[in-house]
Amino acid sequence: MEYNFKGKTIPQLLEDSARRVPEQKALMVNKGDGNLNNVTYAELLERVRRLSSFIQREGFEKGSHIALLGKNSPEWATTYFAIQSAGYVVVPLDAALKSQELRHIIRHSDSTAIFLHSKHLDTVLDDGETLIEGIPYFELEKIDEYVNREVDPLPPRYPENDGSPAVIIYTSGTTGSPKGVILKHRNIVEDINSILLRIKVLPDDVFISVLPAHHVFEATGGFLTPIALGCGICYARALRGKEILEDIQASGATIILGVPLLFEKFYNGIRKALEAKGVLTSAMFYSALGISSLIDSVFGGNSGKVVMKKFRDKAGFGKLRLMVSGGAAIRTEVVEFFNSFGIDCLQGYGLTETSPVLAVNPPEKIKPASVGPPVDHVEIRIDGPNAEGIGEIQAKGGPVFEEYYKNPEATRETFTHDGWFKTGDLGKIDEDGYLYIMGRGKNLIVTCGGKNVYPEELEEKLSSSELVLESLVMAVRYGDCEEPFAILVPDFDAVDAHFDGAWTDEQLETIFKEIIENVNRNMAGYKRIKGFKIQREEFPKTSTRKIKRYLYIGKEIMV
Repeated sequence: MEYNFKGKTIPQLLEDSARRVPEQKALMVNKGDGNLNNVTYAELLERVRRLSSFIQREGFEKGSHIALLGKNSPEWATTYFAIQSAGYVVVPLDAALKSQELRHIIRHSDSTAIFLHSKHLDTVLDDGETLIEGIPYFELEKIDEYVNREVDPLPPRYPENDGSPAVIIYTSGTTGSPKGVILKHRNIVEDINSILLRIKVLPDDVFISVLPAHHVFEATGGFLTPIALGCGICYARALRGKEILEDIQASGATIILGVPLLFEKFYNGIRKALEAKGVLTSAMFYSALGISSLIDSVFGGNSGKVVMKKFRDKAGFGKLRLMVSGGAAIRTEVVEFFNSFGIDCLQGYGLTETSPVLAVNPPEKIKPASVGPPVDHVEIRIDGPNAEGIGEIQAKGGPVFEEYYKNPEATRETFTHDGWFKTGDLGKIDEDGYLYIMGRGKNLIVTCGGKNVYPEELEEKLSSSELVLESLVMAVRYGDCEEPFAILVPDFDAVDAHFDGAWTDEQLETIFKEIIENVNRNMAGYKRIKGFKIQREEFPKTSTRKIKRYLYIGKEIMV
């Protein structure tokens, strides 16, 4: 079945699905015993209409901004739709932010009210009693109470058209101060159309929701896309692999969106489980995996769906058929592993400003190192390419935003004179039209010889060692030249296993020096890492697990 939601607003997507599949499960939560609490589409729409009426009666001016802060849950989803159905704009907030950051965003966004889980009250209350400048707040735990008050609900007050603002999403702040990205209904709906033209999603698919819903990747791909199709969404109880797999099995989930770290954990978990099972089981597994990979290389397709089914069932992946990775680069070996394992693993690319998907691999022709060709309704060009074809990625099309909220200077700076959005990312396009991300322009290291070094390339090589939990490569000055320098965080469980539990700092230093040397051995001279240090704590990250590089770049490193 083909879908085209062009011209629709976001609340209309829910209305259409509730009319088409009223008794279909829309939202699910695992109670922990394998049984689910379910909300059907008919029930969700009724709750949204009543909550929308409740919000309207508060008397906010049409078009007002209302903040939303909380964990992924049916209450969060209901409130998101209710705010827009009442004619307001949603300002989704990151629950991982500190009090000062949240207050800044609430003030800057001109939010007139906030819905939040009660555990966040202390974070945003000014003095324990009043919210920022006295704006009203409503607790998500009390949604039933608000809904039940509306015995004669007011009719929805939908946005005037798809050109109305839908959300203001503040960028995650990996480079410092966040900016408010205004996305209109048409930006997001156009991106949903683009996703569905590239990836086959069926009405009986079930999504497992793991990424925070305030983030545009989850909001568009893992929340609004399934709602538009009438699919089910199961909210994962926790970010631990064991609970996620239990929720996948309980809900019959078929699709998961995630960041590379999540899929790395699944990958490493399978490998460790195999090691614990012994040589024979490992040999059988990798033999089957090799056969699957060989068949695919000769005939195409994904033979692992059949060949590896028994192993997938034992590993707890149930009916899962599709993984979509975004937010950062994923190692090619992880993509190749899951594709041979019988689960299509697709890498995509986008930004908050692009709603977010600009490119994603087609399941029928996956290139593991690429993020795929541009999706429909999007144009991509490489500006100022060098001899290797690498330049800044620029984009144009329906999903691309038009302005930052109250920041005309940043808006002017981020668009070219002919209207292309400057992503700030470096990339290249191959002969098949597939896009490859080389890294952020701001992270680029330029050596004394004028050679470009992409830190992300070196980080991928370093992180392929099972002893390295995570890595960060940055420029450090050696004399008059800038050269690559690595900060490495050990995986101490793997280190303990490697040394049989007893090791010294000197031994750790020695083995990490060997890791650096192994990486350098396969690199051109100008790309080689000139020094490193070991950091015992994980890097500070955003809520989507991106390292906050700006905390390290420009800092004095003793070499």
